[in-house]
Amino acid sequence: MNEYLESAQNNLCIQTVNLKESTIFVRDGIELPSLNREGTNSQSFRAVAKIKEITLADAKDKESWDYRFIYSIGIRLIFPEEEEESIKEDYKPIVEIVGFFEAKYFSQKQLSEDELDAFAIDNVGYHVWPYWREYVQSSCARIGFSPAFEVPLYIINRKEEESE
Repeated sequence: MNEYLESAQNNLCIQTVNLKESTIFVRDGIELPSLNREGTNSQSFRAVAKIKEITLADAKDKESWDYRFIYSIGIRLIFPEEEEESIKEDYKPIVEIVGFFEAKYFSQKQLSEDELDAFAIDNVGYHVWPYWREYVQSSCARIGFSPAFEVPLYIINRKEEESE
């Protein structure tokens, strides 16, 4: 584990994870309850979109920091013959669920950009993931999409550790 990640993990204490924005889209003319999903593909993405730092001071002017990571994540279903078209901005998938979650952390120490970036790579997603899984499951139930998208367990990439 690199020194930046270790420092961030030792200093950041998770406070809350909240859904900040979401969209659910079903293409016109698609009847989800009767959709034959054989021959369809799913696509997904996940990334930290923004990191915000807020300096806090108590009554004795002792500083602490509030860090907010905005994590964007999405999953959608497409027809395989639309794979090339699916990269276009105006593409309409069969069904799509997108969420923006805010993971809020507290720290007694101000962290560097390197520490925050190292923490953002895997740790933020790890904390957001259970909320994402629940959101996908409940959204699929609400739109009649069954079986729901399968959101696998969150896997932390350990390539860097293996190479050390």
